[in-house]
Amino acid sequence: MATLSDLVTPISGEVVLQGTLSWPLGGQGGLHSSLTINNGFEFLASVYGDSLEKSQVSPDEFFDAINSQLIDSSTPLKDLSRGQKDFFFTALSILFSFDICIAPHSKYLMYLMSKEAKLLRQHFRKQIEGGLCMISTSKNNRFKREFCNRGMVLGPLGEVMFDGDLEEAIAFSRQNDIIDNSSEADDNQFDYGETLTNSDSLQSEEDIDF
Repeated sequence: MATLSDLVTPISGEVVLQGTLSWPLGGQGGLHSSLTINNGFEFLASVYGDSLEKSQVSPDEFFDAINSQLIDSSTPLKDLSRGQKDFFFTALSILFSFDICIAPHSKYLMYLMSKEAKLLRQHFRKQIEGGLCMISTSKNNRFKREFCNRGMVLGPLGEVMFDGDLEEAIAFSRQNDIIDNSSEADDNQFDYGETLTNSDSLQSEEDIDF
């Protein structure tokens, strides 16, 4: 992800991007915490207007979504509760339709799969069906099966060990012990709806039901 984002130089070869690259799914988009939601939206809309114009999610749908969480758009970002911040920043990163969306394995990706974020998953699917290319390093098979159509397995030195069908990639990684035991356990919890404590979340002391 860091190499794709041009933050780290590849050891060999080069990265060629033919399109605009998003900030990470659920990231803050460079917004200062003193800005209100309205101010933050207007700022990003002025910077990424092209990505907003081609979005499959309208600004009205975005504000309807945050209103569903009782989030007042005149509220400064720093005054949002932890749960509201998770919802808002995830919704904001889904609103803009860049050519390439990067979705690293993070607390926000985990939040996207929670029951509180069901509406956001619907919006994210609209973006993907509208032509958005999404690249993810998620370890969660439920997320991969819902939003991905191809899989790549990398070795410890970054070598490509498999590239192709998603289910074959998942099977290959399991057969070759690429996925460690902890990520397998997480996948089982997602798949069977057990309660998972998200230790990486802003809501570190609360459980998120999947």
